[in-house]
Amino acid sequence: MTYKNKTITRHKRGNWWVRVRHNGKVICIYGRTQIEVHNKLKVLLHELENNKIDTVIKQRADSNKCKYTLQQWFDEWLITYKSGCVRACTIDGFKQEFKKLTNLYEYRIDEITSIMLANAINSVGANRTKDRLHNMIKQMFATAFNNRLIEINPASNLPRPKQAPKKQKHALTAEQEKIFVNTCLQDLENYEQFIILVIQGLRKGEMLALRPNDLDFENNTIRIDESYDEQHPDDLETKNKASNRTMPMFKTTREILLKYRDNNPTERIYKKSGATYMLLLDEVLQKANLPRITMHELRHTFITRCHEKQIDEILVQKWVGHTIGSTMTKGVYTHIADDKELAYIDLLNN
Repeated sequence: MTYKNKTITRHKRGNWWVRVRHNGKVICIYGRTQIEVHNKLKVLLHELENNKIDTVIKQRADSNKCKYTLQQWFDEWLITYKSGCVRACTIDGFKQEFKKLTNLYEYRIDEITSIMLANAINSVGANRTKDRLHNMIKQMFATAFNNRLIEINPASNLPRPKQAPKKQKHALTAEQEKIFVNTCLQDLENYEQFIILVIQGLRKGEMLALRPNDLDFENNTIRIDESYDEQHPDDLETKNKASNRTMPMFKTTREILLKYRDNNPTERIYKKSGATYMLLLDEVLQKANLPRITMHELRHTFITRCHEKQIDEILVQKWVGHTIGSTMTKGVYTHIADDKELAYIDLLNN
């Protein structure tokens, strides 16, 4: 688009711009669309034709000057765009990542360049931490750009850090699982929660949030709609929407949990600290002479058993609270018949 011999072109950052030269001075106009730049250009040229160049430059400098430092924008972004949308532990994660940008705190966000951001990311040691910091920076500056607080987004072409190799998940073999469960049964007072994890495939937070009113002994089901984190005891949201579910209560689990049916229905069953449970898990693994695994890998063991028994993938996803897979999967498996699900429950019970 051209206006009075001034060509409006697309910037490599994705927005539109035009350059105006007047009496040896260069004025650049930016906008989200060609029309926006065109309208700004008309106003500017009108002012210049009326010999108001100094006024124009001063007004543009004042209007274009962003009022947010990086610290101020982070605080605003966190409160306006993240609080209430993500869990408290995610907010804490953002705060921890932001500490790595200390050298940029006092810069206005329209002064920060891609090089400055890349150097900040590269100064961080671990690849996984670099990746989290990169994602947060991209979100922060994209929001600032969408709100027209900056004319150019310095994070738009920020190179993605080298991906850290995913930690390999381990699972107990079927034989190891038998040894593990039998060892736990010898001291239920200390180890029963690990049987729940490996038999039901729950996440640690879901196990810690269990209350008697979540247990239906008549229908042999467990309701999962909370997740407990001792760092944020008031934040009981589960990991995602798919995590809220009702799953079968398997036979071994039922035998263990029956003793809690008359307890305070709204009081959590398992109350030890996370550090204590980690020590107890190491203890039982040593007693059973088994390799060291995490509590989450007990959940992975359950999923592995399901796959070994060739249980339908969609049902496994339903039980463990994963989002049901692809559109194709949904099209093929519209539902799992009740009698088929009961057959699979018997398969795991046995």
